[in-house]
Amino acid sequence: MIPERGVWRTIGVGARRAASWPFRVAAARATMRTLAAMDRRELADIGLNSSDLRDASALALDRDPTVFLAQRARDRQAHAFPAPPTAWDGDGADEGRHGLGRRPPSPPSSRVRSARAAALRTG
Repeated sequence: MIPERGVWRTIGVGARRAASWPFRVAAARATMRTLAAMDRRELADIGLNSSDLRDASALALDRDPTVFLAQRARDRQAHAFPAPPTAWDGDGADEGRHGLGRRPPSPPSSRVRSARAAALRTG
């Protein structure tokens, strides 16, 4: 008896999903129309651009574009502000351009400091 109940439940879920398909398509298309009406700055405010909308319009009709677009916005936000590179990682090796990996400059010696102070006094 239990397997029959599972079969009927599966059939019921499938029937409800098939019956709701036109409504899901209409909701997805309404979302796309609303987003397409936005200008470049409005889209940038929510983390999207026109190519994201073009990609979302290529999805299957019944797929919700908001899930796809939200993922795009999250990905873009995650990579928008990368962590700044460290100036020196401790091993003293030069790691390439812009001085990354080099030791930070040491403070001036006492002789240099006293020469600067004398130059300022005589000025």
